Amino acid sequence: MLIAIINLVRKKRLDEKFAFLWVVSGIFLVVAPLAVPRIDKISHAVGIEYPPALLFLIGFLALFLIVLQYSVILTRLSKQSKQMAQRLALMEEKQSHP
Repeated sequence: MLIAIINLVRKKRLDEKFAFLWVVSGIFLVVAPLAVPRIDKISHAVGIEYPPALLFLIGFLALFLIVLQYSVILTRLSKQSKQMAQRLALMEEKQSHP
């Protein structure tokens, strides 16, 4: 997955500003299996009895951040699109009534 993300960024199919959380997620997927003893300790320290549940929680939070990031971007683009449509309508109105 990490290699696919890097290739998408390299080929300009995924913008760098969107890729950050995906790269972090990919690194987590690579490192998580290597850190099973630490994950077990951390999960028991925070009161989670089933250590894989901690991984699901972290994955859920990561996806939540990604969706939040896209929601903010989508909101900004929607506002920009509305402003551009309004400006275009004003310009067309000025041209039709000299």
